[in-house]
Amino acid sequence: MNEIETVFRMQIKEYFKDKGALIFHLCAVVLIGIVAPVLRMNDTVLLSGSILFPLTLLKQWTANSFAGEKEMKTIETLLSSPIKSRSLFYGKCMFCIVSSGVCYLSIFILMLLVKSFTNEPFQINFWEWVGMLILFFHILLAVTLIGVDRSSTSDDIQKAISKLSIVFYPIYIYIVILFNLFTQHLMVATYLLSAVFLVVLVGVNSFFIFIKVKKMDRSYFL
Repeated sequence: MNEIETVFRMQIKEYFKDKGALIFHLCAVVLIGIVAPVLRMNDTVLLSGSILFPLTLLKQWTANSFAGEKEMKTIETLLSSPIKSRSLFYGKCMFCIVSSGVCYLSIFILMLLVKSFTNEPFQINFWEWVGMLILFFHILLAVTLIGVDRSSTSDDIQKAISKLSIVFYPIYIYIVILFNLFTQHLMVATYLLSAVFLVVLVGVNSFFIFIKVKKMDRSYFL
């Protein structure tokens, strides 16, 4: 666990070095979490935006995880460290998941605050939000595991992003469909679609965690 935390801290330091990206991300969170609710956009747009924006950032972060190291010619230095291969992989994943999760929660909390101040009800109750949070976590985990894996086998960030597009587009479409069903109060269809997708995500996550990552060695990242 200490090795994973070391890699995670390294990624955090690198992230905060890019002030331009940090400012852009903060502005986007304010725009989606505060400005959009103030403009009284419908809940489908708000809920979709609260998830799609963090996923868009996640796509870039996962693509950059190892492919970025290769572009910067730092992959050899990283792999020559005493940190285990699995710890390198999970450390990169941890950064992506935590960063995307913080982004999502920040947007959603800001939306709730704006809704409460304007006395406008949100079309979601506590247990529905918990269910959405569980589903979102598994989406984050699956996308991160797949994304970092694709990045580790790509020569540059552009190739990694290209590989990830195959994974992201179906998820984007699924989220839009899900929230449209939800806001139209088609709850049976919403719950059924969520349950099926959750089973698929759990299967993907289990495959990576219990099978694929265990087989990773230094040569896998080159």
